Amino acid sequence: MKTSRAFALAAAALIFGFFTARWCAAQPSPQSPTKEPTSYDFGALQQLSSFVSYLQDTGQTNTLQRFYDYSNATLASHNYAGLGVTIHILYELRTGQTNLAYKLLEGQLDVNIVGFAAAYRQLPDSLRDQTSLKGLGEARDYRAKYPFQPDYQLEADSVADAFKLLNDK
Repeated sequence: MKTSRAFALAAAALIFGFFTARWCAAQPSPQSPTKEPTSYDFGALQQLSSFVSYLQDTGQTNTLQRFYDYSNATLASHNYAGLGVTIHILYELRTGQTNLAYKLLEGQLDVNIVGFAAAYRQLPDSLRDQTSLKGLGEARDYRAKYPFQPDYQLEADSVADAFKLLNDK
């Protein structure tokens, strides 16, 4: 049963990674022969597999169960929030409130930009080097073409700070 949970979690992460990869293809970059191939999941599947294997191999079943509980709660929370936003946007579109739908999507984009940058900055260099920041660059280009002023200045400042990652790489 515990192995099936790990498999289900890994499968969900793989499917998410596949859709992310399809949406945001990596830009080609010169790679030395010793580097790992470009990854769209920042090594998440390898890290997950390694962590679960370590906990299983060392007999840390309580920790493994707590990790499963945390992972499932995180996925449920993320998907529940996505459901709420998606449903709200669809209602706005169906009732002709396109400006409200745009505002919700623009806000959601800001959340994704800031959240990605915060998580990316916490990755070890070895994982950061495995991928490009093409998706973040596309978000910056989109913002340049279609400026959006959020309700709070902190949000605008956080997005601008996230885009600084593009200058660092």
